[in-house]
Amino acid sequence: MLAGMGLVARWFGIQGAALEADSPLVSAWAAALTSSGVRVDATTAVANVAVLACLIVRAESLMLCPVDVHRRRGGERIPADGHPVAALMADPNPLLSDAEFWRWKQLREDLTGAAFARIEWAGSRPVALWPWTGAEPEIVRTGTTLGYRYEGDDFTPPGDYPAGDVIHFKGPLLSGSPYRARSLVEVTADNIGVGLAAQEFFGRFLANGTHFPTYLSTDQALSDADVKRLREQMSDGAGLLPAGQTRVFDRGLKVQGRDMSLRDADLSGHQRWVLEQVCRTWRVPPQMVQDLSHGTYTNSEQADLWLSKHTVAPIARNTERALRRALFRPGERADMSLKFNVSALLRGDFATRTSGYSTLIAAGVMSPNEARAFEDWGPYEGGDAYRAPLNTAPVGSEQASGAVALLVEDARGRVVARRAQDVARGRGVDESREFAARVVAPIVAAACRLGVDLDGAGLVDGWLEA
Repeated sequence: MLAGMGLVARWFGIQGAALEADSPLVSAWAAALTSSGVRVDATTAVANVAVLACLIVRAESLMLCPVDVHRRRGGERIPADGHPVAALMADPNPLLSDAEFWRWKQLREDLTGAAFARIEWAGSRPVALWPWTGAEPEIVRTGTTLGYRYEGDDFTPPGDYPAGDVIHFKGPLLSGSPYRARSLVEVTADNIGVGLAAQEFFGRFLANGTHFPTYLSTDQALSDADVKRLREQMSDGAGLLPAGQTRVFDRGLKVQGRDMSLRDADLSGHQRWVLEQVCRTWRVPPQMVQDLSHGTYTNSEQADLWLSKHTVAPIARNTERALRRALFRPGERADMSLKFNVSALLRGDFATRTSGYSTLIAAGVMSPNEARAFEDWGPYEGGDAYRAPLNTAPVGSEQASGAVALLVEDARGRVVARRAQDVARGRGVDESREFAARVVAPIVAAACRLGVDLDGAGLVDGWLEA
Protein backbone atom coordinates (compact mmCIF):
# COMPACT_ATOMS: atom_id res chain seq x y z
CA MET A 1 0.00 0.00 0.00
CA LEU A 2 1.33 3.44 -0.87
CA ALA A 3 2.37 5.67 2.00
CA GLY A 4 0.05 8.42 0.77
CA MET A 5 -2.94 6.13 1.32
CA GLY A 6 -2.43 6.18 5.11
CA LEU A 7 -5.44 8.46 5.58
CA VAL A 8 -7.74 6.09 3.71
CA ALA A 9 -6.33 3.03 5.47
CA ARG A 10 -6.70 4.55 8.95
CA TRP A 11 -10.02 6.34 8.60
CA PHE A 12 -12.23 4.57 6.07
CA GLY A 13 -12.87 1.73 8.51
CA ILE A 14 -14.31 3.96 11.27
CA GLN A 15 -17.36 6.12 11.52
CA GLY A 16 -17.09 9.36 9.57
CA ALA A 17 -19.22 12.42 9.01
CA ALA A 18 -22.62 11.90 7.42
CA LEU A 19 -22.87 12.94 3.78
CA GLU A 20 -25.07 15.87 2.87
CA ALA A 21 -28.20 15.24 0.80
CA ASP A 22 -26.77 17.33 -2.03
CA SER A 23 -23.39 15.57 -1.99
CA PRO A 24 -22.29 14.49 -5.49
CA LEU A 25 -21.78 11.01 -4.09
CA VAL A 26 -25.37 10.83 -2.89
CA SER A 27 -26.78 12.33 -6.09
CA ALA A 28 -25.07 9.54 -8.05
CA TRP A 29 -26.89 6.81 -6.10
CA ALA A 30 -28.55 5.55 -9.27
CA ALA A 31 -25.20 4.94 -10.97
CA ALA A 32 -23.01 1.84 -10.78
CA LEU A 33 -21.88 0.93 -7.27
CA THR A 34 -18.11 0.58 -7.03
CA SER A 35 -15.97 -1.35 -4.56
CA SER A 36 -15.35 1.85 -2.56
CA GLY A 37 -19.07 2.29 -1.98
CA VAL A 38 -19.24 5.30 -4.31
CA ARG A 39 -21.60 5.24 -7.26
CA VAL A 40 -19.99 6.51 -10.49
CA ASP A 41 -21.62 7.69 -13.71
CA ALA A 42 -20.84 10.08 -16.57
CA THR A 43 -21.91 13.09 -14.48
CA THR A 44 -19.97 12.38 -11.29
CA ALA A 45 -16.85 10.99 -13.01
CA VAL A 46 -15.73 14.45 -14.16
CA ALA A 47 -15.42 15.48 -10.51
CA ASN A 48 -12.30 13.31 -10.44
CA VAL A 49 -9.35 15.43 -11.58
CA ALA A 50 -7.59 12.50 -13.30
CA VAL A 51 -10.68 11.72 -15.40
CA LEU A 52 -11.25 15.38 -16.25
CA ALA A 53 -7.62 15.83 -17.36
CA CYS A 54 -7.69 12.72 -19.59
CA LEU A 55 -11.04 13.75 -21.10
CA ILE A 56 -9.67 17.18 -22.04
CA VAL A 57 -6.47 15.74 -23.58
CA ARG A 58 -8.34 13.17 -25.70
CA ALA A 59 -11.03 15.60 -26.88
CA GLU A 60 -8.71 18.49 -27.67
CA SER A 61 -6.20 16.23 -29.43
CA LEU A 62 -8.88 15.06 -31.88
CA MET A 63 -10.09 18.64 -32.28
CA LEU A 64 -6.62 19.75 -33.41
CA CYS A 65 -6.63 17.33 -36.37
CA PRO A 66 -8.27 18.87 -39.48
CA VAL A 67 -10.41 16.59 -41.66
CA ASP A 68 -9.31 16.36 -45.32
CA VAL A 69 -11.69 15.07 -47.99
CA HIS A 70 -10.18 13.52 -51.16
CA ARG A 71 -11.32 11.97 -54.40
CA ARG A 72 -9.39 9.14 -56.04
CA ARG A 73 -8.75 9.56 -59.75
CA GLY A 74 -6.67 6.73 -61.13
CA GLY A 75 -3.74 6.40 -58.78
CA GLU A 76 -3.97 10.01 -57.63
CA ARG A 77 -5.72 11.47 -54.58
CA ILE A 78 -7.13 14.91 -55.35
CA PRO A 79 -8.49 17.30 -52.67
CA ALA A 80 -12.27 17.48 -52.95
CA ASP A 81 -12.81 20.81 -51.22
CA GLY A 82 -15.99 21.44 -53.22
CA HIS A 83 -17.71 18.25 -52.05
CA PRO A 84 -20.65 18.73 -49.62
CA VAL A 85 -18.94 16.52 -47.03
CA ALA A 86 -15.88 18.80 -47.04
CA ALA A 87 -18.12 21.80 -46.31
CA LEU A 88 -19.86 19.82 -43.56
CA MET A 89 -16.57 18.91 -41.88
CA ALA A 90 -15.65 22.61 -41.75
CA ASP A 91 -19.08 23.77 -40.56
CA PRO A 92 -21.24 21.04 -38.95
CA ASN A 93 -24.26 23.27 -38.23
CA PRO A 94 -25.09 26.96 -37.73
CA LEU A 95 -24.56 26.74 -33.96
CA LEU A 96 -21.36 24.68 -33.70
CA SER A 97 -17.87 25.08 -35.14
CA ASP A 98 -15.98 22.00 -36.24
CA ALA A 99 -13.74 22.24 -33.16
CA GLU A 100 -16.74 22.32 -30.81
CA PHE A 101 -18.42 19.41 -32.59
CA TRP A 102 -15.38 17.13 -32.34
CA ARG A 103 -14.78 18.04 -28.69
CA TRP A 104 -18.40 17.20 -27.87
CA LYS A 105 -18.26 13.95 -29.83
CA GLN A 106 -15.16 12.68 -28.03
CA LEU A 107 -16.29 13.76 -24.57
CA ARG A 108 -19.67 12.11 -25.06
CA GLU A 109 -18.12 8.93 -26.46
CA ASP A 110 -15.63 8.59 -23.59
CA LEU A 111 -18.20 9.31 -20.88
CA THR A 112 -21.12 7.23 -22.16
CA GLY A 113 -19.58 4.83 -24.68
CA ALA A 114 -21.23 6.34 -27.77
CA ALA A 115 -22.09 9.63 -29.45
CA PHE A 116 -24.91 10.12 -31.95
CA ALA A 117 -25.56 12.86 -34.51
CA ARG A 118 -28.52 13.32 -36.84
CA ILE A 119 -27.76 14.09 -40.49
CA GLU A 120 -29.84 16.82 -42.09
CA TRP A 121 -30.20 16.21 -45.83
CA ALA A 122 -31.00 18.54 -48.72
CA GLY A 123 -31.91 15.95 -51.35
CA SER A 124 -28.85 13.69 -51.47
CA ARG A 125 -26.51 16.30 -49.95
CA PRO A 126 -25.71 16.31 -46.21
CA VAL A 127 -25.97 19.92 -45.01
CA ALA A 128 -25.82 19.72 -41.19
CA LEU A 129 -24.97 17.44 -38.27
CA TRP A 130 -27.09 17.79 -35.11
CA PRO A 131 -25.71 16.13 -31.95
CA TRP A 132 -28.14 14.04 -29.93
CA THR A 133 -27.81 15.30 -26.37
CA GLY A 134 -30.62 13.29 -24.80
CA ALA A 135 -30.60 9.73 -23.48
CA GLU A 136 -28.96 7.06 -25.64
CA PRO A 137 -31.37 5.93 -28.38
CA GLU A 138 -32.66 2.40 -28.78
CA ILE A 139 -31.80 0.36 -31.86
CA VAL A 140 -35.09 -0.81 -33.43
CA ARG A 141 -35.98 -2.99 -36.39
CA THR A 142 -39.14 -2.43 -38.44
CA GLY A 143 -39.43 -5.27 -40.93
CA THR A 144 -36.13 -5.20 -42.75
CA THR A 145 -35.34 -1.60 -41.80
CA LEU A 146 -32.99 -0.72 -38.97
CA GLY A 147 -33.19 2.56 -37.13
CA TYR A 148 -32.91 4.42 -33.84
CA ARG A 149 -35.74 5.35 -31.45
CA TYR A 150 -34.85 8.64 -29.82
CA GLU A 151 -36.62 10.59 -27.08
CA GLY A 152 -35.67 13.96 -28.62
CA ASP A 153 -33.83 17.11 -27.58
CA ASP A 154 -33.90 20.84 -28.34
CA PHE A 155 -33.06 20.39 -32.03
CA THR A 156 -34.31 16.88 -32.84
CA PRO A 157 -37.94 15.85 -32.20
CA PRO A 158 -38.64 12.44 -30.66
CA GLY A 159 -39.33 9.52 -32.99
CA ASP A 160 -37.83 6.71 -35.03
CA TYR A 161 -34.97 7.62 -37.38
CA PRO A 162 -33.56 5.43 -40.20
CA ALA A 163 -30.00 4.25 -39.64
CA GLY A 164 -28.96 6.20 -42.75
CA ASP A 165 -29.91 9.47 -41.03
CA VAL A 166 -27.80 8.87 -37.92
CA ILE A 167 -24.05 8.71 -37.33
CA HIS A 168 -23.26 6.31 -34.49
CA PHE A 169 -19.79 6.91 -33.05
CA LYS A 170 -18.81 3.95 -30.84
CA GLY A 171 -16.13 3.83 -28.19
CA PRO A 172 -13.26 1.31 -28.33
CA LEU A 173 -14.74 -1.24 -25.89
CA LEU A 174 -17.05 -3.56 -27.83
CA SER A 175 -16.60 -6.34 -25.28
CA GLY A 176 -20.27 -7.22 -24.85
CA SER A 177 -22.12 -6.38 -28.05
CA PRO A 178 -20.52 -4.98 -31.22
CA TYR A 179 -23.53 -2.69 -31.54
CA ARG A 180 -23.12 -0.97 -28.16
CA ALA A 181 -19.77 0.03 -26.68
CA ARG A 182 -19.00 0.22 -22.98
CA SER A 183 -17.81 3.60 -21.76
CA LEU A 184 -14.37 4.24 -20.33
CA VAL A 185 -16.08 5.56 -17.21
CA GLU A 186 -17.85 2.23 -16.75
CA VAL A 187 -14.73 0.09 -17.01
CA THR A 188 -12.64 2.35 -14.76
CA ALA A 189 -15.45 3.03 -12.27
CA ASP A 190 -13.63 1.36 -9.36
CA ASN A 191 -10.55 3.56 -9.74
CA ILE A 192 -12.67 6.66 -10.25
CA GLY A 193 -14.77 5.75 -7.22
CA VAL A 194 -11.71 5.43 -4.98
CA GLY A 195 -10.56 8.86 -6.11
CA LEU A 196 -13.98 10.44 -5.53
CA ALA A 197 -14.30 8.80 -2.12
CA ALA A 198 -10.90 10.11 -1.04
CA GLN A 199 -11.73 13.62 -2.26
CA GLU A 200 -15.08 13.60 -0.48
CA PHE A 201 -13.64 12.24 2.75
CA PHE A 202 -10.71 14.66 2.84
CA GLY A 203 -13.07 17.59 2.24
CA ARG A 204 -15.23 16.46 5.16
CA PHE A 205 -12.12 15.89 7.22
CA LEU A 206 -11.04 19.52 6.75
CA ALA A 207 -14.54 20.98 7.07
CA ASN A 208 -15.08 19.30 10.44
CA GLY A 209 -11.91 20.84 11.88
CA THR A 210 -10.21 17.51 12.47
CA HIS A 211 -7.09 18.71 10.71
CA PHE A 212 -5.85 20.68 13.73
CA PRO A 213 -2.84 18.97 15.39
CA THR A 214 -3.93 19.70 19.01
CA TYR A 215 -7.08 20.28 21.04
CA LEU A 216 -8.09 21.16 24.62
CA SER A 217 -9.86 18.72 26.93
CA THR A 218 -11.21 18.83 30.49
CA ASP A 219 -13.25 16.71 32.84
CA GLN A 220 -15.03 19.75 34.25
CA ALA A 221 -18.14 21.44 32.96
CA LEU A 222 -17.56 24.80 31.28
CA SER A 223 -20.09 27.59 31.51
CA ASP A 224 -20.80 30.06 28.73
CA ALA A 225 -18.64 32.61 30.55
CA ASP A 226 -15.76 30.11 30.73
CA VAL A 227 -15.98 29.42 26.99
CA LYS A 228 -16.09 33.14 26.21
CA ARG A 229 -13.04 33.85 28.38
CA LEU A 230 -11.15 30.96 26.76
CA ARG A 231 -11.90 32.30 23.28
CA GLU A 232 -10.64 35.75 24.27
CA GLN A 233 -7.48 34.21 25.67
CA MET A 234 -6.84 32.24 22.49
CA SER A 235 -7.58 35.16 20.16
CA ASP A 236 -4.53 37.18 21.26
CA GLY A 237 -2.04 34.58 20.09
CA ALA A 238 -1.85 35.64 16.43
CA GLY A 239 1.23 37.28 14.95
CA LEU A 240 4.94 37.15 15.82
CA LEU A 241 5.03 39.07 19.13
CA PRO A 242 3.28 36.39 21.26
CA ALA A 243 5.44 33.63 19.78
CA GLY A 244 7.04 31.46 22.48
CA GLN A 245 4.77 32.64 25.31
CA THR A 246 3.50 30.01 27.73
CA ARG A 247 -0.26 29.72 28.20
CA VAL A 248 -1.87 28.78 31.49
CA PHE A 249 -5.37 27.29 31.39
CA ASP A 250 -7.74 26.87 34.33
CA ARG A 251 -10.75 24.57 34.78
CA GLY A 252 -8.52 21.55 34.32
CA LEU A 253 -7.94 22.23 30.61
CA LYS A 254 -5.18 20.16 29.10
CA VAL A 255 -3.54 20.33 25.65
CA GLN A 256 -3.91 17.00 23.82
CA GLY A 257 -2.16 15.95 20.64
CA ARG A 258 -3.94 13.98 17.92
CA ASP A 259 -2.82 10.51 16.96
CA MET A 260 -2.99 11.49 13.27
CA SER A 261 -0.34 13.85 11.97
CA LEU A 262 -0.49 15.97 8.84
CA ARG A 263 1.87 13.44 7.28
CA ASP A 264 -0.80 10.77 7.72
CA ALA A 265 -3.29 13.04 5.99
CA ASP A 266 -1.13 13.39 2.87
CA LEU A 267 -3.13 12.13 -0.13
CA SER A 268 -0.57 12.87 -2.85
CA GLY A 269 0.54 9.24 -3.17
CA HIS A 270 -3.04 8.02 -3.33
CA GLN A 271 -3.98 10.63 -5.92
CA ARG A 272 -0.95 9.69 -8.05
CA TRP A 273 -1.96 6.03 -7.93
CA VAL A 274 -5.50 6.84 -9.12
CA LEU A 275 -4.10 9.08 -11.86
CA GLU A 276 -1.75 6.36 -13.12
CA GLN A 277 -4.58 3.80 -13.25
CA VAL A 278 -6.86 6.14 -15.18
CA CYS A 279 -4.05 7.13 -17.59
CA ARG A 280 -3.31 3.45 -18.32
CA THR A 281 -6.85 2.57 -19.30
CA TRP A 282 -7.59 5.87 -21.05
CA ARG A 283 -4.28 5.64 -23.00
CA VAL A 284 -2.98 9.07 -22.02
CA PRO A 285 0.73 9.55 -21.17
CA PRO A 286 0.99 10.96 -17.61
CA GLN A 287 3.14 13.83 -18.90
CA MET A 288 0.15 15.03 -20.95
CA VAL A 289 -1.89 15.54 -17.76
CA GLN A 290 0.94 17.41 -16.01
CA ASP A 291 2.23 14.46 -13.97
CA LEU A 292 6.00 14.82 -14.33
CA SER A 293 6.92 12.70 -11.31
CA HIS A 294 8.53 10.12 -13.62
CA GLY A 295 9.21 12.48 -16.50
CA THR A 296 12.54 12.98 -18.20
CA TYR A 297 13.46 15.15 -21.15
CA THR A 298 13.44 12.13 -23.46
CA ASN A 299 10.16 10.49 -22.46
CA SER A 300 8.38 13.85 -22.19
CA GLU A 301 9.48 14.68 -25.72
CA GLN A 302 8.14 11.34 -26.96
CA ALA A 303 4.79 11.75 -25.19
CA ASP A 304 3.35 13.68 -28.16
CA LEU A 305 4.37 10.93 -30.56
CA TRP A 306 2.97 8.24 -28.28
CA LEU A 307 -0.33 10.10 -27.92
CA SER A 308 -0.61 10.58 -31.69
CA LYS A 309 0.14 6.94 -32.53
CA HIS A 310 -1.60 4.98 -29.78
CA THR A 311 -4.46 7.27 -28.70
CA VAL A 312 -5.51 9.74 -31.38
CA ALA A 313 -4.82 7.57 -34.45
CA PRO A 314 -7.23 4.76 -33.37
CA ILE A 315 -9.89 7.33 -32.42
CA ALA A 316 -9.48 9.08 -35.77
CA ARG A 317 -9.64 5.80 -37.70
CA ASN A 318 -12.86 4.75 -35.96
CA THR A 319 -14.41 8.18 -36.56
CA GLU A 320 -13.38 8.24 -40.23
CA ARG A 321 -15.09 4.91 -40.89
CA ALA A 322 -18.33 6.03 -39.24
CA LEU A 323 -18.36 9.28 -41.25
CA ARG A 324 -17.50 7.59 -44.55
CA ARG A 325 -20.30 5.07 -44.26
CA ALA A 326 -22.90 7.66 -43.22
CA LEU A 327 -22.09 10.69 -45.41
CA PHE A 328 -20.95 9.31 -48.78
CA ARG A 329 -23.46 7.77 -51.16
CA PRO A 330 -22.86 4.05 -51.88
CA GLY A 331 -21.84 4.83 -55.47
CA GLU A 332 -19.08 7.24 -54.45
CA ARG A 333 -17.60 5.42 -51.46
CA ALA A 334 -15.05 3.65 -53.66
CA ASP A 335 -13.65 6.99 -54.89
CA MET A 336 -14.17 9.32 -51.90
CA SER A 337 -12.28 9.31 -48.63
CA LEU A 338 -11.88 11.52 -45.59
CA LYS A 339 -9.01 11.50 -43.13
CA PHE A 340 -8.04 13.26 -39.91
CA ASN A 341 -4.60 14.79 -40.34
CA VAL A 342 -3.04 13.43 -37.14
CA SER A 343 0.34 14.93 -38.08
CA ALA A 344 -1.16 18.31 -37.15
CA LEU A 345 -0.54 17.36 -33.51
CA LEU A 346 3.18 17.93 -34.14
CA ARG A 347 2.68 21.51 -35.31
CA GLY A 348 3.97 22.82 -32.02
CA ASP A 349 7.44 21.33 -32.66
CA PHE A 350 8.93 23.64 -35.30
CA ALA A 351 12.27 21.79 -35.47
CA THR A 352 10.55 18.47 -36.18
CA ARG A 353 8.32 20.01 -38.84
CA THR A 354 11.13 21.71 -40.72
CA SER A 355 13.29 18.59 -40.58
CA GLY A 356 10.43 16.58 -42.03
CA TYR A 357 9.87 19.14 -44.78
CA SER A 358 13.58 19.05 -45.69
CA THR A 359 13.53 15.26 -45.97
CA LEU A 360 10.40 15.22 -48.14
CA ILE A 361 11.65 18.01 -50.42
CA ALA A 362 15.05 16.33 -50.86
CA ALA A 363 13.33 13.05 -51.75
CA GLY A 364 11.10 14.71 -54.34
CA VAL A 365 7.93 13.86 -52.42
CA MET A 366 6.99 17.49 -51.70
CA SER A 367 7.76 20.76 -53.44
CA PRO A 368 9.05 23.76 -51.47
CA ASN A 369 5.81 25.66 -52.05
CA GLU A 370 3.77 22.76 -50.67
CA ALA A 371 5.85 22.86 -47.50
CA ARG A 372 5.37 26.63 -47.28
CA ALA A 373 1.61 26.17 -47.60
CA PHE A 374 1.58 23.97 -44.49
CA GLU A 375 3.10 26.89 -42.58
CA ASP A 376 0.64 29.39 -44.14
CA TRP A 377 3.50 31.06 -46.00
CA GLY A 378 3.13 32.41 -49.51
CA PRO A 379 4.67 30.59 -52.53
CA TYR A 380 7.69 31.82 -54.44
CA GLU A 381 8.52 31.61 -58.13
CA GLY A 382 10.11 28.27 -59.00
CA GLY A 383 9.02 26.68 -55.72
CA ASP A 384 6.57 24.29 -57.40
CA ALA A 385 9.38 22.23 -58.95
CA TYR A 386 10.12 18.85 -57.38
CA ARG A 387 13.72 18.06 -56.54
CA ALA A 388 15.39 14.66 -56.20
CA PRO A 389 19.05 13.52 -56.06
CA LEU A 390 20.27 11.82 -59.22
CA ASN A 391 21.57 8.77 -57.34
CA THR A 392 18.03 7.89 -56.28
CA ALA A 393 16.38 8.02 -59.70
CA PRO A 394 14.00 5.11 -60.51
CA VAL A 395 15.58 2.17 -62.35
CA GLY A 396 15.48 2.67 -66.12
CA SER A 397 13.90 6.13 -65.87
CA GLU A 398 14.68 9.06 -68.18
CA GLN A 399 16.28 10.83 -65.25
CA ALA A 400 18.67 7.90 -64.71
CA SER A 401 19.52 7.77 -68.42
CA GLY A 402 20.23 11.48 -68.41
CA ALA A 403 22.53 11.14 -65.41
CA VAL A 404 24.48 8.31 -67.10
CA ALA A 405 24.76 10.34 -70.31
CA LEU A 406 26.40 13.19 -68.39
CA LEU A 407 28.95 10.80 -66.90
CA VAL A 408 29.67 9.26 -70.32
CA GLU A 409 30.24 12.68 -71.87
CA ASP A 410 32.66 13.60 -69.11
CA ALA A 411 34.54 10.31 -69.55
CA ARG A 412 34.74 10.80 -73.36
CA GLY A 413 36.40 14.18 -72.91
CA ARG A 414 38.99 12.73 -70.52
CA VAL A 415 39.79 9.76 -72.80
CA VAL A 416 40.14 11.89 -75.95
CA ALA A 417 42.42 14.33 -74.12
CA ARG A 418 44.58 11.47 -72.83
CA ARG A 419 44.84 9.92 -76.32
CA ALA A 420 46.06 13.24 -77.72
CA GLN A 421 48.77 13.39 -75.02
CA ASP A 422 49.85 9.79 -75.74
CA VAL A 423 50.17 10.49 -79.46
CA ALA A 424 52.27 13.60 -78.75
CA ARG A 425 54.59 11.53 -76.55
CA GLY A 426 54.85 8.66 -79.02
CA ARG A 427 52.88 6.15 -76.95
CA GLY A 428 50.84 3.34 -78.50
CA VAL A 429 47.08 2.90 -78.48
CA ASP A 430 47.24 0.10 -75.90
CA GLU A 431 48.25 2.50 -73.14
CA SER A 432 45.39 4.83 -74.09
CA ARG A 433 42.95 1.86 -74.14
CA GLU A 434 44.06 0.79 -70.65
CA PHE A 435 43.38 4.29 -69.30
CA ALA A 436 39.98 4.44 -71.04
CA ALA A 437 38.98 1.04 -69.56
CA ARG A 438 39.73 2.32 -66.03
CA VAL A 439 37.60 5.43 -66.60
CA VAL A 440 34.61 3.62 -68.13
CA ALA A 441 34.42 0.65 -65.71
CA PRO A 442 32.70 2.47 -62.75
CA ILE A 443 30.29 4.22 -65.14
CA VAL A 444 29.22 0.90 -66.64
CA ALA A 445 28.69 -0.53 -63.13
CA ALA A 446 26.57 2.45 -62.06
CA ALA A 447 24.52 2.30 -65.26
CA CYS A 448 23.84 -1.39 -64.63
CA ARG A 449 22.47 -0.64 -61.14
CA LEU A 450 20.22 2.06 -62.62
CA GLY A 451 18.90 -0.28 -65.28
CA VAL A 452 20.58 1.57 -68.18
CA ASP A 453 22.25 -0.52 -70.89
CA LEU A 454 25.79 0.69 -71.63
CA ASP A 455 28.41 -0.89 -73.94
CA GLY A 456 31.70 0.18 -72.34
CA ALA A 457 33.98 -1.55 -74.88
CA GLY A 458 32.10 0.02 -77.80
CA LEU A 459 32.40 3.46 -76.27
CA VAL A 460 36.17 3.07 -75.81
CA ASP A 461 36.69 1.86 -79.39
CA GLY A 462 34.70 4.77 -80.76
CA TRP A 463 36.57 7.35 -78.73
CA LEU A 464 40.03 6.01 -79.64
CA GLU A 465 39.24 5.68 -83.34
CA ALA A 466 38.07 9.27 -83.46
